[in-house]
Amino acid sequence: MVAAVTKAVSALLGVELSKEEVFRITFQSEKIVHGSPSGIDPAISTFGGTLLFQMDTGFKPLEVKADIPLVIGDTGMERSTRTQVEKVHGIREKYPHIIEPMMHAARELVLRAIEALRYNDLETLGELMNINHALLYGLGVSDESLEWLISAARKAGALGAKLTGAGGGGCMIALARSEGIEKVVEAIQRAGGRPFIAKKTDEGVRVEKA
Repeated sequence: MVAAVTKAVSALLGVELSKEEVFRITFQSEKIVHGSPSGIDPAISTFGGTLLFQMDTGFKPLEVKADIPLVIGDTGMERSTRTQVEKVHGIREKYPHIIEPMMHAARELVLRAIEALRYNDLETLGELMNINHALLYGLGVSDESLEWLISAARKAGALGAKLTGAGGGGCMIALARSEGIEKVVEAIQRAGGRPFIAKKTDEGVRVEKA
């Protein structure tokens, strides 16, 4: 929302902002609300496309030509991202020798997912999503509302399903084959979630004039 509002207000005022400037404003706003976010959400919202984010190197655009049929499932459960981030920091400090290997595993999952995207291997991508969710569950950031929708999506034929965002409510995301996406949508809805289909875009934030 901040990326869209920033772009809209700048257009109304006749101020030309680069996408880098829109990103900086959006990221600062997220810091106020969430404390110490990664910046992934403002970057995707501003620049569009598919991005790889790493703490040590920042953002890197990826060329992904494949269609990625995704369904978002909203649990309707509100939660505080700041609280969830603090929870992970706490468990990481308490069990560093357990959590650090999990973090390394998560990094390896991302790198393998990039290879799967490069070769349009949705089946492998789905498996990696499932493993990633298992790690997030182990960190304690999932909850019953998310697990209910994730289970429903997988039973309906989703190749992979995991929580997205901070967890503790909020949304999950499911990867499906194009021909089976409606079944996943219906399953999430029957399980009590609010589903919608998400499409990949390469453009990022823009102003549409009516």
